[in-house]
Amino acid sequence: MVQRAPSPESDPDAYVDYISRYGMPTAPQVALAAGLGRAWFKPKFVGLENLPDKPALFIGNHAFMAVDAALFHLYLYYDHGRYVKGLGDKSLFANAHYAAIAHAMGGVSGQAPIIERLMARGDDLLLYPGGTYESVKPLEARYQLQWKQRYGFVKLAAKAGYTLVPFASVGPDEYYDHALSSEDLFNSALVKMFMKTEVLPKDLRSDLVPPIPAGLLGGPLPKPKTTYFAIGAPIDLAQYESQTLSTQKLTALRRQVAKAIEKEIQSLLLLREQERHEDSWLRRLLSA
Repeated sequence: MVQRAPSPESDPDAYVDYISRYGMPTAPQVALAAGLGRAWFKPKFVGLENLPDKPALFIGNHAFMAVDAALFHLYLYYDHGRYVKGLGDKSLFANAHYAAIAHAMGGVSGQAPIIERLMARGDDLLLYPGGTYESVKPLEARYQLQWKQRYGFVKLAAKAGYTLVPFASVGPDEYYDHALSSEDLFNSALVKMFMKTEVLPKDLRSDLVPPIPAGLLGGPLPKPKTTYFAIGAPIDLAQYESQTLSTQKLTALRRQVAKAIEKEIQSLLLLREQERHEDSWLRRLLSA
C-alpha cells in the first residue's frame, strides 16, 4: 500500500519534512536514465556559465507530457551537479500512487506555503508558470509562453530574496503531434459522458485535458528530437527580500523573465538550424 503524503494545505511543515526523505537517486539509476535519454534525445546545454553559485528558482517554457522537465532535472543533476525540485500543480498530486512516483523523481506540490519553506531551506526549484495549460497548447502555439497573468512565482521569489534563472528548451514541443486536440477531446461526447457520470470530475478544467498524442510512428513514444536547453542570465531579487512589491513591479519583473526565455528560445531555434546537418538521416526521418 502506498503511503499518502501529509496534506500540503493543512500541514505544510509535515509535507516538507516528508518530501525531504526522498534523497538523490542512486548513481546506477541516474546513470541508466541518463544513458538512455542521451541516446534518444542527444541533450545539449548552452549558457552553463550563467548557473548561479547560490540556490535559485529556474523558470522555463513547458511542453506536453513533461518530458522536458524530466530531462532538464536529470541532466542538470547528472552532468552539472544541481538537483532541482520540480513544482507541480496540486491536482497532479491528488492520487497517492502518482504522487509517490512524482516525489521520488523530485516533484513537489507547488502551493505557496510549500515554496516558501523550500526557499527558506535553500533548495533549487524548477517551475513552469504556464503549467498544464501551456503543456497542452495547440501545435500552432509551439514555443510560445502561455502564462496568462500569473506572477505569483515572482512575488514568492522576491519576498525570499531568491534568484530567478530563466531557461529555454527547444525540441520537446515537437516530441508529439496531436491525434486529437485538447479542445476537441474536452468537447467530445465521451468526455462529457464521463463528467456527467462523475467518472471524471464535473468541474474538470479544459486546460487539464491533454490531447491524444502521436509520437514516434504515431505511437506513444516521443520522437527522437535533438533537445537543446539554454540557461539565461540570472535575475537576483535579493534587494526585494521581505518587501511587498506592487502589482506594477511584479508585472515588470515577470515580463523581464518572459522576455529572457523568449530570447533564449529564438537563439536555440537558430542554433538547431545551424546544427541540423549533425543529425543522422534516420534521426531526421523518425523525428519528422
